[in-house]
Amino acid sequence: MMVASGPQRGEVPDVAVGDHFERVAAVYEALRTTDEAPVRRIRQLLPDRPVTGLDIGCGTGRNSRLLRALLPDGSLLAAADVSPAMLAQLKAANRGHARGVVPLSSTAEQLPLRTASLDLVTAFNCVHHFDLGRFLTAAARVLAPGGQLFIYTRTPQQNARTIWGRYFPGFTEHEQRLHSEAALRDAVKRTGGLTVAATQTFQHPRSSTAERLRAQAEGRHYSTFSLYPPAELRAAIATFLARLPGPEVSWVDEHLLVVAGASHRSLGGPGGQGSGPPAQRRARR
Repeated sequence: MMVASGPQRGEVPDVAVGDHFERVAAVYEALRTTDEAPVRRIRQLLPDRPVTGLDIGCGTGRNSRLLRALLPDGSLLAAADVSPAMLAQLKAANRGHARGVVPLSSTAEQLPLRTASLDLVTAFNCVHHFDLGRFLTAAARVLAPGGQLFIYTRTPQQNARTIWGRYFPGFTEHEQRLHSEAALRDAVKRTGGLTVAATQTFQHPRSSTAERLRAQAEGRHYSTFSLYPPAELRAAIATFLARLPGPEVSWVDEHLLVVAGASHRSLGGPGGQGSGPPAQRRARR
């Protein structure tokens, strides 16, 4: 992977969401669940040779480390985020056990990588934090011909069927950043150099206790909770707990995997050599 020269600068990101990820970095992995099935599916779709890739919006690197462990020897995976606290957790978690994972400070819309230098780009549960069109353009630029982009996300419809969408007051109303499958397909279609190759829905059976769910909401394990004013969040948590059908609950979470192929080199767009400083948004899940 070749890193482009020159400083990468951008606009001030969303303060509430940006501060959220700085605050929760130390406990993020304890609050979130890592789904292995989509990561293993991505590995199945990759060639049986060493590859070079980028996991953008990596957070603490949960998915980055799992994917790298599945890749052939000699593969190199950059794990990129804009949160220094998240990247610090990634570095601490590596402890020599995630060889081939390279922390990288980068936004999603301005990737400091050479054109056509990557075999794959992944984005796990973070694309709703990006400027979608500019992220897709940036991904198309850095992917080599035949490379693949993997977007793992939740649609608004899937979000409404979660335990939070069903019982937590205002959860779907506050969360307006998610993209439908149709919107994602249309955005890829409008991006030069990318074509939708496949989509797949993953279902994940979950079970938890009311106390564990309370801890997750109070710990703001979804950035959605940072969109609530403090008083509203406290009231919503109380109502949520009262609405739950019992002290232990089970449900099924759904996610969508969108696979896009790089059909040809896209030389233009943000991040190319010689391009000026673009506006950026915070790249996070």
